Amino acid sequence: MENNADNERPGHPLADSANKTGHEESISLDLIPDPFVILSEEGIISDLNASCARLLGIRKDNLIGRYYKDFGPMKILSEKVTESIKNATEDFDLSVYDNKHYEIFILPFKTRTGLSRLRIILKDITNFVSLERELLKRNKELMVINTLSSAFISSDNMDSVVENLLKKVLLITDYKIGWILLKEEHAFRLKSSLGISAELRGDIEGGAFEAFSNDLIKAHEPIHLIESPALDRINALPREGITTLTVVPLIYSQDTIGLLFLGSKAGKGNSLDFDSAALLSLVGNHVSLIVDKIKLFLETKRLSITDGLTGLYNSRYFYKQLDLEILRSNRYGHSFSLILFDIDNFKQLNDTHGHQAGDDVLNELARILKNVSRETDIVVRYGGEEFIIILPNTSEEDTINLANRIRMAVEQNLFIANHGGGVNITLSGGIASYPQNASDAKRLLNAADTSLYAAKASGKNKIVCFAGKSHGNSI
Repeated sequence: MENNADNERPGHPLADSANKTGHEESISLDLIPDPFVILSEEGIISDLNASCARLLGIRKDNLIGRYYKDFGPMKILSEKVTESIKNATEDFDLSVYDNKHYEIFILPFKTRTGLSRLRIILKDITNFVSLERELLKRNKELMVINTLSSAFISSDNMDSVVENLLKKVLLITDYKIGWILLKEEHAFRLKSSLGISAELRGDIEGGAFEAFSNDLIKAHEPIHLIESPALDRINALPREGITTLTVVPLIYSQDTIGLLFLGSKAGKGNSLDFDSAALLSLVGNHVSLIVDKIKLFLETKRLSITDGLTGLYNSRYFYKQLDLEILRSNRYGHSFSLILFDIDNFKQLNDTHGHQAGDDVLNELARILKNVSRETDIVVRYGGEEFIIILPNTSEEDTINLANRIRMAVEQNLFIANHGGGVNITLSGGIASYPQNASDAKRLLNAADTSLYAAKASGKNKIVCFAGKSHGNSI
C-alpha cells in the first residue's frame, strides 16, 4: 500500500483526485479501476468513481452529498469507517458483497485547504479467496491422505492395521464413535471399533447389523445419514445413546468390501454439509484403497510362505520359523521337537493311480495333519511327499504321542483317488528334539532325517526317535 506522503505528491492520481473538484475530479477518479469513494469527516459522500457506483448499483448523482449510511449497500464500507473518521487513522478490513470478497483500505487525508477527508478503496480479491480456499481444500485432502496412509505399514496383523486406520478416521472427522465392518465370506465381520460399549460390540459381532448393512449397500448411496425413526430399527443404537449414524460404504473396483460407521450422541451431532460429505467421501475412498492394499499385501505374503497344492506352509517359511524357535529355546530354556514324515511307497501310488490321485492324497493328508496337530504347531509341506511339523515347547514324549496319533489317523483313513476308488496309505516318521539331539538347525534336521531313514529301513509305518523310546523303535 502507498503511504500518505507518496499519495500527496503532485501528479499522483489519489492526491489529484482529492484536491480537484467538479468534472475534472470525477474524470480523475474514474481512471482508478478499483471502486473508490471519498467521505467528509461527517461521513458525507463527496465523490466516488464509476466503478464504485456500478458496484453499489446506485447512480453517482444520487450518492454524492448524502450520508453514506443512508444507503444499505454502503455498509460494505465497513464499520471501521466511523472510527477512522473520528481518530483520523488508517485502517483495513475485509467484506463480502454480492458474493464477492473485498479488501477495504481506509485512508484519511487533508485537502490543500485543510479539510479532513477519508478515501476508501475496495480491492476485489474474490479470485484470491477462491484460490486460497481451493489450496486449503487440497491441503486438507493431502492431510487426510497422508494421515490415513500412515496407518498402512507392512504388517501381518490385519486387525491392528484397521484399528489404527479407524483411530485416524475419527481424528480427521471429529467423530468420537466408530466401527468398521469388512465383508468376509459373504458376511460382515467387525474388524475394529472405538467409543462403543462391550454390549454394542457384542451385538455387532452377533450379526445385529447384517440385514441393515445389506440394505444400505443395495441403496447404492455414497453416504448414508441415519436418524430416528430409521435409527430405531436396531435397538442397540438408541440404547447406546446414538442419535445420528453416518455410514460410508467402502467400495473398491465397484465392489463393496465393507462399511465405515460413524456415530454421534445427543447434543454432539456432526453436521453433514457439502464440505463434510466431500471429506467423508474422500475418507471412504482412501480407507477402501488401504483396506484393499492390506488384503493384497497379506495375500501376497501368504502365497510367498504357502505351498500352492496343499495350503500348508512351505519350506521357506519353515526355515525361518526353525531359526526363530531355536532363538526362543536358547533364550527361555525350552525344548522343542520336529517330526519329519514321509508317505510310504508314494511313487508306486502315483504309478498305479496317476499323479492327480497323488495330488488328492497329498491334499487329504495335509487336512489330517492340520486337524490332528495343535494350533501352536507349525505344519509344513517340506517337499514332494515329505511333511515336517515344528512342535514348540514340547517334550519328546509328547511329540511321540502326537506323531503316533497322526500315523494311525492316516493308516485308518480311506483316501479317495481321482476315479472314486479308495486308497490306503501309511506314514513313516522321524523325531528329533532341540537341544537334546542337536546344537543347531542343520544338525537337528540331519537328526530328524536319520530317524526317518531308520523308520523306513525297519519296515515303514513307524515312528522312530533319534534317541530314547518311541513306540518300540529307537536308534
